[in-house]
Amino acid sequence: MSDSPEPHEDPFAGLPDELRRMVEQLGGSGLMSQIQSMLTGAGSGPVNWDLARQAAVQVAAEGDRSPTGEERERATEALRIAEHWLDDSSLPAPPDGGRLLVASRQEWANAAIEGMRPLVEPVARASTKAMGDLAREQMQDEDVTRQLDAMGLGGLLGGLGDMSAMLQPMGAMLTGMQAGQVIGQLARQLLGQYELGLPTVGRATAVSIPVNLEEAFGGWDLDPMEVAISLALHEAAHRRLYHAVPWLEAHLHGLIAQFANGTQVDAEKLQELSRGMMGIDPDDPEAMQDALQRAGDFRIEPTPEQRRVLERIQGVLALASAWARSAVGRVGAERLPGLERVDEILRRRRATKGSGEELLEQLLGLDLRPEDETIGERFVAAVEEAHGPEGLQRALAHPENLPDRDELVEPASWLERMAAGEEVPDDASGLFEGLGEAPVERSADERRADREDDD
Repeated sequence: MSDSPEPHEDPFAGLPDELRRMVEQLGGSGLMSQIQSMLTGAGSGPVNWDLARQAAVQVAAEGDRSPTGEERERATEALRIAEHWLDDSSLPAPPDGGRLLVASRQEWANAAIEGMRPLVEPVARASTKAMGDLAREQMQDEDVTRQLDAMGLGGLLGGLGDMSAMLQPMGAMLTGMQAGQVIGQLARQLLGQYELGLPTVGRATAVSIPVNLEEAFGGWDLDPMEVAISLALHEAAHRRLYHAVPWLEAHLHGLIAQFANGTQVDAEKLQELSRGMMGIDPDDPEAMQDALQRAGDFRIEPTPEQRRVLERIQGVLALASAWARSAVGRVGAERLPGLERVDEILRRRRATKGSGEELLEQLLGLDLRPEDETIGERFVAAVEEAHGPEGLQRALAHPENLPDRDELVEPASWLERMAAGEEVPDDASGLFEGLGEAPVERSADERRADREDDD
């Protein structure tokens, strides 16, 4: 008796549901050629950034407008004043004046595509690998092999090669839609690029998004120029840290890559969502909106090991942001009568995550905000009390000097560790000369664990 299926029998019925649907969609007889076509188109990377850009701009377009000439002039003058005032602060001086981007929401979204790559792509690679591993397991099942032989597709296994490469277009499309939604929502939320605590459009650039600024401060009786200077001070203070200490951004990206390497993905759910993305017309607004809604249903939960890495990321951001706020308060308190009210509005914004931040956490499992941001403020206050504002420069003189979470909570332990080494010089500006790009260093808690093992 022949093993061939009966004429009206589903030839794919014996396959696992996931694989059966994939084979049916690709078509039995032309399967190998279509798979090869998918493999040929898989070289664009783990994220379809063209689709991400289209989605981001579409989301950002709602309620958007271009900055007025007056807004551009005000932002430019505000940044000039902010940089002049910060010259008298403890913050390191940047190597150059950088640039200012006064943007609409859509302009920021376009600019942020490149800046978001180091955050999104490591997790996207992990997701694609998980999809490939699942498909490979299914293809190696003995029952699957017999069914493929019965259909005359016995050469399929050898011809597939790397399943991760084959599935990459689907994963890239899904992650592109998700990344676009995140960037589009952030474009509707952020006032500048450093409101997330780390660079989003290049560390040398300060950003102002006037349409968002108007929404955030329009109902308050505040002088527009004071608001502009206050926000410019925060942008310029963060920019000085990241622009003058070039290894800081690279160190954060290294931690984010380490975080991504531990990503565990529900591959079956991811494949289900990915199938729904195939064949979407990016020029069809309704189809794009439906795809964005489905992409937003996917969520990654951090593992315990990832949460430990996440604490290190949050610690660096808490330190940098607290130092920037401290410097802004010191140079602006007596010059800007409305600074305290502006800072109160900013504190309220930080107390509640915007939709863009929630989507970023959902997409990556990456929550950039510490549960208690006051640990950074208390650390900065303790170091300044012990060594003056310049004492903080020791923390960013080298990656190994960064405080870990325990040291942020107990600044005395960090001060003790620093005291065991070289004393902070009277002129700490030299600590930042010739630093260049630093390698990713072991954290203080990792070194502490080594010492405990030695004991």
